[in-house]
Amino acid sequence: MYIGKTRIGSIGRNGYRTPLRESGLSLIQRFWHNFWIGSLLIMIALGISLTLLIGYLVALSTPFFKIEDVAVAGINKVTQAELLQRGGLENGVNLLALNLNEVKKKMETIPWVKTVSLRRELPNKLHVVVTEYQPLNLVLLNRDLYFLNREGLLFKKAEPRDGVAFPLLTGLEKEDWEATGRLRSGLLQELVTLQTLLSQGVDPIYPGKLSEIHCDPDCGFTLYTLERGIRITLGKEDLPNRVKRLEKIWAALQSRPDLPHLRGISLQFGRRIIVHGLGPQKGV
Repeated sequence: MYIGKTRIGSIGRNGYRTPLRESGLSLIQRFWHNFWIGSLLIMIALGISLTLLIGYLVALSTPFFKIEDVAVAGINKVTQAELLQRGGLENGVNLLALNLNEVKKKMETIPWVKTVSLRRELPNKLHVVVTEYQPLNLVLLNRDLYFLNREGLLFKKAEPRDGVAFPLLTGLEKEDWEATGRLRSGLLQELVTLQTLLSQGVDPIYPGKLSEIHCDPDCGFTLYTLERGIRITLGKEDLPNRVKRLEKIWAALQSRPDLPHLRGISLQFGRRIIVHGLGPQKGV
């Protein structure tokens, strides 16, 4: 005896399901049976999707999700106002409607900016973490000064408003640059090592007290101080020990009454140190 119909068949008195094709239903009846069940599921899915869509559109239009706070971390050379302007965040856009990838790309077009990371915090806060390029030196190119970063790339033209000073890197030749525009890796590594050593050193050889670093394939690195233009020739090998020796000789020279006449120090001749401009004195 036929008691009821289910999606996969009929149920008899004994509780066993009988497939629709064996339940006595015609082909048309089975078609309409599956059609209405399928239509019902589609309508439910559409209803849920429509509800979510309406909710999303309402959320986009409500001031509840309007950006009220932008927390920026990692900036030094870039201002928060510049970041917000470049990212199109000046007018307090809706946080949900914000395309983070587009904002990231726009912010990373600022010359000082290396990378940007963005994160939403509902209902109305945006977190921005910036990594800036770290300048290594200034390089003169076509009568303009450019910042050289630690990746060996000239990333920005120097302007007075930058308010930063780095030693001018001179002596570079065409062969010192790769086809990609990057400084040759070997030379770059030597330069980074030198700058690291200098940044840990003492007056007058840390970068802030240098006007120029000259690179020569034969003589290595030569430093020029901002004050009085003292020439310090380090050479090209064993830079850590050469810098330590320079610090010692500089400290020893401070007691000399004729120190204002110092013109240069040469350390490229092995263990021998030559002091230019001062007379001989025992113990130096």
